[in-house]
Amino acid sequence: MTIEELCGLWEEAGHKLYLVGGCVRDRLLKKPTADYDLATDTSPELTMRILREAGWRAYPLGIEFGTVATTMDTPGGPEEVQITTFRCSESYRKGSRHPEVVFGGSIVEDLVRRDFTINAMAMDCSGNLIDPVGGREDIQRGLIRTPMEPEETFSEDPLRMLRAFRFACSLGFEIEEGTFRAVSRRKSMIQGISRERWKMEMDRLLADPDPRSTASVLQLMRKSGLLAEMIPEFEEVFRQDGLSQGPAHRGDIWEHTMDAVSKAVSDSPCVRWALLLHDIGKPGCRTVNGDGRVHFYGHETRGGEIALAVAERFRFSKKERQCLAFLVENHMRPVHYTEEWSDRAVRKLARDAGGHLQELLDLAESDIAAHAEPFASDGKGRLEELRTRLDILAPDLGRRVLPRELGTILMNRLGSNISQAPRVGIALSNLEELVLQGALPELAAPDVYLEYLEEHPEVFGRHC
Repeated sequence: MTIEELCGLWEEAGHKLYLVGGCVRDRLLKKPTADYDLATDTSPELTMRILREAGWRAYPLGIEFGTVATTMDTPGGPEEVQITTFRCSESYRKGSRHPEVVFGGSIVEDLVRRDFTINAMAMDCSGNLIDPVGGREDIQRGLIRTPMEPEETFSEDPLRMLRAFRFACSLGFEIEEGTFRAVSRRKSMIQGISRERWKMEMDRLLADPDPRSTASVLQLMRKSGLLAEMIPEFEEVFRQDGLSQGPAHRGDIWEHTMDAVSKAVSDSPCVRWALLLHDIGKPGCRTVNGDGRVHFYGHETRGGEIALAVAERFRFSKKERQCLAFLVENHMRPVHYTEEWSDRAVRKLARDAGGHLQELLDLAESDIAAHAEPFASDGKGRLEELRTRLDILAPDLGRRVLPRELGTILMNRLGSNISQAPRVGIALSNLEELVLQGALPELAAPDVYLEYLEEHPEVFGRHC
């Protein structure tokens, strides 16, 4: 079914239907869109009846919010479209992900309560543009502006403050001065918004295809105070503005962080978050030697703890939390690589990283690129060498090379004493390394490895 057929159904029923929001904006920008939203004067119940009587699938996304979904044929293939009853107001209770809405009587009432003028336009079934608040002109000017007074727009939904920065990032627009000042004044209202909604907007901002735009907008977020409102741990970073990090860096902690973000080589959300947070542990670890050299010993460990706290605050999934904390806590390991690393050390890095190895290397690449010369060029060369060795030494490191039951057998032989677990872990690690070196067969019977341990008891106590 097409938009023309949808329009025909509503005309036959004697009602109005409009394309609204992002799809209208993208049409004016001549950009492809997969975001089809429609607004109507029909109640959600009537919307469902019109669709079902025509043989279309219709399902409510929240009758109380006025939204019904169906499927429409688009240039990019079938897409879900949402049809929402006109609203004249919308607000969010503190911590809620769902709006409280009051249905309105006209398309203009619906448009003026939207977030920004560029999203407050509609197109009727004849292709006529309805633009009550100057959205088309703001698109031409490249401007993010609220359709009502900014404080009123943000009071209805404080997440709109964060969305202003996300749109500035994705569209390359500027935030209108009055709108920006209102964010600075009202930033604390963001605390009333559910953290899942925070994360949704930050994920999209951080993973923008142009990392330079992301870095530029993060600078604006800092200036507005909104970034520190959501991640107050950055206050310690900001207090070190202007402090040298030593000759390996071109600027202070925040400047280096933004440089690294702008040089992102991966669009992985986990890597993008890790770039933002990878040095957040530095302020509490700064020391200066007697000769004036600056160090941040242990900052990666401290940073991993902070990153985990941020991830929990933003309601990351367990898998996402583990990824972010691992990347931040281990971001220095590839940076410290030298050709003197043993094959075992290279394989250990791959084993420890597991499914996050590529993300860890991509994080290190961007971090290294944000260093001063000659450290950046030297680090780039060393990282390329590490990637080559990993391809050779650990092409399929995730596979099992020892029998699954071997660890249990060893624990039983040592008396199942939990204090023996570290010895068993060392033994298994050493046996795995010996298999990878070709000194022992892969996935042999447990007795093969047990006999080797009897002949070489030192395998329990040191790394091979």
